[in-house]
Amino acid sequence: MNAASAILGGLGDVFRGRLSWLAALNLAVAVAMTAAAAWAAMRYLVPLVPDGAGWLSYLSTAGEFAASFLVVVLALVLSPGVSMGVGGALFDIAAARVEKAVALPEGRLVPIHEGLLNGLRIAWPALLLNLISLPLMFVPVINILWFLTLNGYLMGREYFSLAAVRRMPWAEARALRGKHGAAIFAVGLFAAVLPFVAPLFGAAAMTRLIASRRS
Repeated sequence: MNAASAILGGLGDVFRGRLSWLAALNLAVAVAMTAAAAWAAMRYLVPLVPDGAGWLSYLSTAGEFAASFLVVVLALVLSPGVSMGVGGALFDIAAARVEKAVALPEGRLVPIHEGLLNGLRIAWPALLLNLISLPLMFVPVINILWFLTLNGYLMGREYFSLAAVRRMPWAEARALRGKHGAAIFAVGLFAAVLPFVAPLFGAAAMTRLIASRRS
């Protein structure tokens, strides 16, 4: 499978092609949800840090600063999972558009309720693993490398599976995923760099990867 062609094609679909309006919708909703969660935490959780008198006031101020910083870090860490959950509902719409562009027979169009379930299925492992690995986010250099590697793996694995299952049984999709792990991870890594439009880029690039099997 040609990962480079799939990545370039997926980028073109999202930023200057047939998926641009869906990408804008995904971006707007994901940013709004992340910002709302961060605002709620700043508004209702940070004030719970107790005030202190005298020298304890310095500890109180430091505690508020640390809590605010943690809220920002959490928002950044969880943003891929939020975007993946939102974009999962749009995944099949995007994949169907790209299938036409690459002359693939139209795959099974997953009903909207099933698309929402797929979105949750994609999102919860990403949210859980990102929360578990949160301590690594405070280690310079390692935090960036781990963030990209973890989410690249998760996004590649799930987006390929969702694109493949539109035209083959789940067992066959899993076998194909294992056979082309390097190409799938490369696409997933690019998706991790673009967290707020990752599901749509993933739908486009993975559909193109599957189409390249014929060449």
